[in-house]
Amino acid sequence: MKLKYLQTAQVGARWFRSYYRQKPQLNLPESVGALHVAEATLREHPMAGERVEGRLSVREYKISGTAFSLFYTVAMDAIWVIDICDQRGLRSAEALWLFTSELRQRFSLDKDRR
Repeated sequence: MKLKYLQTAQVGARWFRSYYRQKPQLNLPESVGALHVAEATLREHPMAGERVEGRLSVREYKISGTAFSLFYTVAMDAIWVIDICDQRGLRSAEALWLFTSELRQRFSLDKDRR
């Protein structure tokens, strides 16, 4: 299954990179490797993440060895990453609440092309 990042995940991705660059003792390459493993796991097992309370269509998959998670949804034969979220709350998870409008816009455009 394809895995795609929504625009809402850009801020989280920047924070992920920035956080590990600021703390060289935490090993950026290892953390990026863990992110790639998480992406591969979701491609093979899209429902591997836990459901997010109050959001039936949203799941959270923890990135092993990091303090980050992937918030995502599965729709239209793809995994849509909503956010890379800092589990410690060091960055707002506002992207989780904004994703619906981006998905609706994207899917309505896809429907118009059919």
